[in-house]
Amino acid sequence: MSEKSAQPDQPAKKGKKKLILILVAVLLLAGGGGAAAWMLMKKPPADAEEDADFESAPAAKRKAPIFVPLDQFTVNLADEGGERFAQVAMVLEVEKPETGDAVKAHMPAIRNSILMLLSSKHSKELLTLPGKEKLAAEVAEQTGMQLGWEPPPEAEPPSEGTQRRRSQRPRSKPNPISAVHFSHFIVQ
Repeated sequence: MSEKSAQPDQPAKKGKKKLILILVAVLLLAGGGGAAAWMLMKKPPADAEEDADFESAPAAKRKAPIFVPLDQFTVNLADEGGERFAQVAMVLEVEKPETGDAVKAHMPAIRNSILMLLSSKHSKELLTLPGKEKLAAEVAEQTGMQLGWEPPPEAEPPSEGTQRRRSQRPRSKPNPISAVHFSHFIVQ
């Protein structure tokens, strides 16, 4: 009889092991889900709050920028001997679709002004980060001027005895070119 009583206990032990494994798996899944919920529910850092404010802003205030790619420019640089050249590809960032259309309509004049600007640069200027940033600002200014934008006049020092009031300063519209992004930049 002892043999018969030993046999039914073995399948019961296997069933208990399966049940324990299933319970452990369920607890691990529940713990992972709880951790995920905690991560999602915790307070976001300060930077994330600004992003949330941007996402909740009205659609009129947060229009997606419009990017207008320009064909690649290859120019000889102004270095002595004329043996150095630059290959530069840019993308203009504008805020209004009308500005993107205007850029396309004035493309020959825009390309000419950028070619003239690039060919006046030296390789030493273009190899530094400040030089590239200055070039981007100058391209934005040149392109904006081709679209009819007038840059603000240079700040003139006030003459003796007279000071200019802030309200007397001429005001200019903002440049229609928001930014210039380089997508390709080689100097050889």
